[in-house]
Amino acid sequence: MTTKNRLNDKFLTDSQAYAHLRALDPELPDHVWHVIIRYRPQLSHVQWDAVREFTIVNAIRMQPRTFETVRRLMTMSARFNAWVWTSTGTTLTVERVYTQNLIYRYLQERLPKHSKAHRWGLVRQLGTIAETLADTDVTRLPSLHRNPSRRPFTGAEVASMHSWAASLTTSLKRQNAQALLGLAGGAGLRTDEIIDMRIGDVDVIDGRVFVNIPGRHARQVPVRNPWSRTLLRSLAGRTEADEYIFRAYRFEEYRPRAIQTFLTDHPCKVRATVSRLRSTWVVAQIDNGLPLPILMAIAGFSTSTSLHDHLEHARPLDVADYVGLIIGEEVAR
Repeated sequence: MTTKNRLNDKFLTDSQAYAHLRALDPELPDHVWHVIIRYRPQLSHVQWDAVREFTIVNAIRMQPRTFETVRRLMTMSARFNAWVWTSTGTTLTVERVYTQNLIYRYLQERLPKHSKAHRWGLVRQLGTIAETLADTDVTRLPSLHRNPSRRPFTGAEVASMHSWAASLTTSLKRQNAQALLGLAGGAGLRTDEIIDMRIGDVDVIDGRVFVNIPGRHARQVPVRNPWSRTLLRSLAGRTEADEYIFRAYRFEEYRPRAIQTFLTDHPCKVRATVSRLRSTWVVAQIDNGLPLPILMAIAGFSTSTSLHDHLEHARPLDVADYVGLIIGEEVAR
């Protein structure tokens, strides 16, 4: 029997053995299933046998749809799962395995000499699994290019983006652009939050606009002026409460990709990236003296460390202006 035939027989045998797991995602493509079943990490047979089913289940539940995505899932999670099982002997559940403590301990003990890019990508991938399957927050490593992405837009750049939105050739395109500006620039929403927002999630109360963000960081955020008018223009004439505010095809594997595609297909002199629009909104709140607990609540921050990238762009303050408050002669409002 040739090597190719032996490998095919092994694949068929394993496919039958784990066929019940494929039912977790009936729409899983064949090419993705083939990667999952054929994957063999450089681990001992004892380790791989112990964590293989757990690794397969998690990969399927993440609903990958491309070769690159499923390969990255299997490569990063299999080694991590084996390390957790070997090091701690804990029961293999996503809640016990995919914790911030174990992810960063793994990074320190097993990958101290790997490149910054690899370490960043690993935490991003394992953190995504933790948040998707275990509803557990995992702090990401700082982006390799974080400063440019967090620099707030200037007034002139904001004006340029509004001109861009108004100049697009169809009503749908204009409304999509206005939705991005209104939700990210006016309410500080993340990309994954914008893609899930529906018309019924927007309220107008006494002339003020509020957005109600669903999901893991559910909250209500008042929309800043004049961004609120931009958001309302994106909703003009639309009455279906369940309709998505940003209208585009949503990729099941990574739904926010629709926003990146839209920005690429309709270039602006100043690219209206959601991360910088959100940073512009956060820095404006800091400059306005919004109390930290309120800012964290409306921004959907889990920890105050999320503010670090934004504080360096905030307006400089003079301690002398706050002496009275510091020593108790004045009362904070």
